[in-house]
Amino acid sequence: MGRKRFSLAWISLLVLLILTACSGGANSESAVETEPKTQVEVEHPTEADEQQPVTTFSSEPVELLVATPWGEEYFNSRIGDVMREKLPHIQVTHVDWNGTIEQMQEHNASQIVPDIVLAFTGQAPLEELEMVFPLDEMVKEYGVDLSTIDPAIIAQVRSRDKQGRLIGIPQEMGVIGLHYNKEIFDLFGVEYPTDHMTWDEAIELAGQLTAERNGVQYRGLEMGSYTFPLKQLSVTLTDPKTGNVQLTEKPEFTQYMELLKKLYSIPGMYDENTYGFSDKTVAMHIDWHGYLTWFGGNDEEAQEFQQEMDIVPVPTFSGKEGLAPTPNTQIFAINAFSEHKEAAFQWILESISPDYQLKLAKSGTPSVITGDKSINEQFAQDNIRFIGKNINAFFQYPFTSPPAKTSSWDSYVKLEDGIKTFLQSDMDIQSFLRALQEESQKAIREAQSANG
Repeated sequence: MGRKRFSLAWISLLVLLILTACSGGANSESAVETEPKTQVEVEHPTEADEQQPVTTFSSEPVELLVATPWGEEYFNSRIGDVMREKLPHIQVTHVDWNGTIEQMQEHNASQIVPDIVLAFTGQAPLEELEMVFPLDEMVKEYGVDLSTIDPAIIAQVRSRDKQGRLIGIPQEMGVIGLHYNKEIFDLFGVEYPTDHMTWDEAIELAGQLTAERNGVQYRGLEMGSYTFPLKQLSVTLTDPKTGNVQLTEKPEFTQYMELLKKLYSIPGMYDENTYGFSDKTVAMHIDWHGYLTWFGGNDEEAQEFQQEMDIVPVPTFSGKEGLAPTPNTQIFAINAFSEHKEAAFQWILESISPDYQLKLAKSGTPSVITGDKSINEQFAQDNIRFIGKNINAFFQYPFTSPPAKTSSWDSYVKLEDGIKTFLQSDMDIQSFLRALQEESQKAIREAQSANG
């Protein structure tokens, strides 16, 4: 098939998500004094597997197409140029892809078949176009050891596949932290947040910081997304198989809504503006690892503006202490129609090499490698905004296990929008969950009928 180069435009929002993710975005781990065991089990090679002969990669020259939303310039600076140096026999051409089925069909119709795809919009487009190529056999054939990648990340990738297959290799993750402003704590005479807070303790602290001072209304706590706490509860909004909405069936949703109700029942706490932290009117803000890069002016101005800001781990639910929220991740996948799968696999594996992962971490993108703690210890080392910040907060604890299977039907449940309505009403929790469940179930059934 013909190869075609493209003149590509920047997609700034998606680049930001990559830096924060969005993806941002975000779940990662730095050294800890006492490391609790992770909840996720990892498959290790058996003795029989280790005795199998391992295939070595060919060094024959080959040309690959790699599809991402980054634009050619950013693709080259982020990974393309690095890989050309590491793997000089593999020449790569970038293909711009906005994540939609339609644009990939246009590429295919033009005889442009990417060998590698950054599946940043999930697995559904690849499934729809029959592009999914599971990697489990290649992992065995080439003797790849994936145990250095955080087990929660591998589990998350497998959870996206109905059969639990490894349908791509995660290159990065988005992690979450609680950012706080010492200036506001000092103004109110309140102790700073700690590494080991429960949600109840954080809400109590937030209440002490929600009041007017010197003519300014301050709030104690805000969330970049109301759904962040759900990342600690390992639950899907819908049943992956049937599409049945589970808001009233799963106790986790009541527990989650009770947390929000308790927080936003504090007089003066709720505000439609969820970014008061960047105006220095909010004491604590929960968001992705790149949050400090979003405000404050240029790097030098931001360093001054943010000098009294720092980070601690996200508060936890009682009974789930010492666990960080499940991180986000995106994968490089091999196109089932690629004629160069071996070279594509070699190229993707180089993206999880310690050298490249350290480059990502230093630039401000958390590494998926947690076997080598020193990598994420150098997170954002090249960004002056993070000088003196407690970056270990992002990596201090192992991650909450993801649900065993993610559900493609979850997108039909408009939870974030529903919560905004809920917080401005006097509706009780169960009535809200029932109403949202009925509305979401109707949308799902209509979609199922339309799809036959």
